[in-house]
Amino acid sequence: MSFSCSSLSCMKPNEISAIKVLAFGNMLINYSATLEDPKVLDRHRLSLNTRVEMNMDRFSEVTSDLNINDGLKVELGGSALNTTQCLKQLGTETLFFSACGDDQESKIISELMKKNDMDRSHFRVETVTNAPTGKRISLCHNDARALYTSNGASAQFSVNFLRFVLNDEDNSVLRPENRVQIFYIEGYFIPNREPVTTYIVRNYIKGRRYLALNFCSEQTVRQNFDHLLFMVSSAHLVFGTETEFEAFCQCWGASNIRELAEGLVKKKESPIIFVINKGCEGVELISNYFREGCAPGPLTFQSFRMPYSEEAEDLKGTGDVFVAGFLHAWLQKRELSQCVRIGCFYAINGVKSASKRNVNTL
Repeated sequence: MSFSCSSLSCMKPNEISAIKVLAFGNMLINYSATLEDPKVLDRHRLSLNTRVEMNMDRFSEVTSDLNINDGLKVELGGSALNTTQCLKQLGTETLFFSACGDDQESKIISELMKKNDMDRSHFRVETVTNAPTGKRISLCHNDARALYTSNGASAQFSVNFLRFVLNDEDNSVLRPENRVQIFYIEGYFIPNREPVTTYIVRNYIKGRRYLALNFCSEQTVRQNFDHLLFMVSSAHLVFGTETEFEAFCQCWGASNIRELAEGLVKKKESPIIFVINKGCEGVELISNYFREGCAPGPLTFQSFRMPYSEEAEDLKGTGDVFVAGFLHAWLQKRELSQCVRIGCFYAINGVKSASKRNVNTL
């Protein structure tokens, strides 16, 4: 797969980068299948309505038993990659960072990215020769769903590769510290890449460069709490579901999300924005952010209802779409309440169809 930095499009020296978001996540091939008999999962001590990460050997064993083959629906997978594609469609320049193997699956990813109009100006991917490209299987049985993932080469994304890309003066993707730029990290990117995320926080989160974090799963929160706490302490934006925030509460020692937010802001000199997706109950916004460049204000709590639409598109990945809509609006200097409404609007209606409609009235 031709992902080497030397083959990527370059910017003119001394030209300020137009890239507003640097996104970090797993690059996966996603296979979708309908499971006729869920009892086959019992042999592997698996179940529906779960998200499970496993090594490639176990993943291959499970998918082989399920008769997974190349005839299934194949898509690009990965939370931050989904958000990157949505941001691109909305017109926000975004650069996606990940890693893949040097194998047939990486070639499939290359073709899928071309079909999605993702050229080399939209990603920087490290090629790991001793690890396979990541895979995920999405299983459906009636209304139940399960996601089984092996991150493969993505888990070996390195500090050296990131340092090389960000320090390449002839192909600068960094904006000056006095220009807005978001480093967006999906929670699934945290395991095994703590040195990378630590490097990002300690070297680049300063001035008007902001950290945005998406918890992504309860399991990720519980298994990586200490490092996530370090990340949250430096973050400007934190996204997650109510279940994920409640897990963070329990690990932190708070009795509820309000107590958690009040405790975290006491130890933080800069503003922070918590965006809590509560599903059909809507979105809760907790923040001491007033305006960019201003000192933290009093902590505020706001609730927003999620609009319902009978014409809503497939809700798979709507959390990723919501984040894209929110970030896109925030970069346009919209009020936080508008950012939430615009994120909900795109999550419910889909980016392509919603982009044809007017969101200025939201």
